[in-house]
Amino acid sequence: MKKAFVIAMIGAIGFCVSCGNAKSSGGSASSARKSGTLKIWSTMTQPERAKTFEDIARAYEEANPGVKAEITVMPWDGTLDKVMASIIAGNPPDITLQGSGWPQTMAGTGGLMEVSQLINEIGGKEAFIDISLELGRYEDGYYAIPLYVTPYITMYRKSYLEEAGITKLPATWEEFYDMCKAVTKPEANRYGFGAPMTDVHSWKTIWVFLQSNDVNLVNLDAEGDWVVDVSPADRDAIIEMYDYLYRLMSDCSPAGMISYNQTNVRELVAKGTIMSRIDTPEIYYDIRALGDTENLQDISFFSFPGRKRIGSGTGAVTMGVLKGGNTALASDFIKFMYTGDRMVDFYASYPYAMFPVKTELYKSATYRDKMPEELKLLLPDMALEILSHATPLMMTNGPFPFAGEVESRKIFANPLINMFTKGITAAQAADELVAEVQALLN
Repeated sequence: MKKAFVIAMIGAIGFCVSCGNAKSSGGSASSARKSGTLKIWSTMTQPERAKTFEDIARAYEEANPGVKAEITVMPWDGTLDKVMASIIAGNPPDITLQGSGWPQTMAGTGGLMEVSQLINEIGGKEAFIDISLELGRYEDGYYAIPLYVTPYITMYRKSYLEEAGITKLPATWEEFYDMCKAVTKPEANRYGFGAPMTDVHSWKTIWVFLQSNDVNLVNLDAEGDWVVDVSPADRDAIIEMYDYLYRLMSDCSPAGMISYNQTNVRELVAKGTIMSRIDTPEIYYDIRALGDTENLQDISFFSFPGRKRIGSGTGAVTMGVLKGGNTALASDFIKFMYTGDRMVDFYASYPYAMFPVKTELYKSATYRDKMPEELKLLLPDMALEILSHATPLMMTNGPFPFAGEVESRKIFANPLINMFTKGITAAQAADELVAEVQALLN
């Protein structure tokens, strides 16, 4: 599988291995010197956390005068392919920030360093939330250092429910639909629900519904190979999920929702056009960015109700150390990040989408004091409760090596989009989803 995947990536990226330039500024894992250029590819595009990450890098330079840290900020879309291309070309960065499934994809090519020893040096496995470590596990090793996690909440506006006469939060899918339908008033440009469908964030909502309906999609067989694991009951649950989301979006979302991306939806939620969505607590950041702080008190949240089980999703970012880079310098920088209160300062720079990967920080007075008031209700109880039953993308039965492709190809959203644009049925959408996942394994 590894060999076939590498060949496929070379063909897909169109990269000639012999055309790559050898890395000239690196070092080896055995090198102990703290000098040279540290190349970091970062996906933190928000100014606040990008600046704090940059500040940590500058502090590292100051502590190590022979080091120059170069941070290249890159958008989520397309970055996985660029990192894969750099691995194949033999000219990768030293550190890359990674989304769900990326460590498994890159570890499968042999491009990532196994980091169990580094994890031990920054606190050990017992210090980290289990799912944050699971994100970097591949076969019998760990290939990523946890950076942050984010529990997916279901946000809503309290005043909208009061106007609709709704006095309790939904405990079932049916009640969630009724809540969203009750506040939908197209004539007033108000809608109950929204979700992005056209970018890499589209999986989040659908994955939460799949987990809530106890659908896992893939599993390991007796030989240790990944297989599509969808029983007739699972297929029925997927059909039910797509049928529900089609009805929810048809009845409770603005026209054209299937063409909206993350930025579009966030803006409409912040302005009050859309009442509810399932995602990170970034709604508070968006409202603050609009200067509409009076409405912060109107926003609240709850854990999405289970159907067959309590299940949710989580966003997460990890750091990978590339084997073709300066692994010694990269490892030393990561240890530097986890020293003192640097990670607290990092989380506090953009607290709405970055939550600690170490459990001790959730109860830390230093961390809590730096949190905005509106988030203190989430800490630590609700955040830890959601994370306790949350599953990263495609990771229900272990680290799935193609989760990154599921995200980047929008495999979850495409069948739902086709229900709107091509008129396919929910059963056809379910079969399309299963076929697309199966195609990753062929």
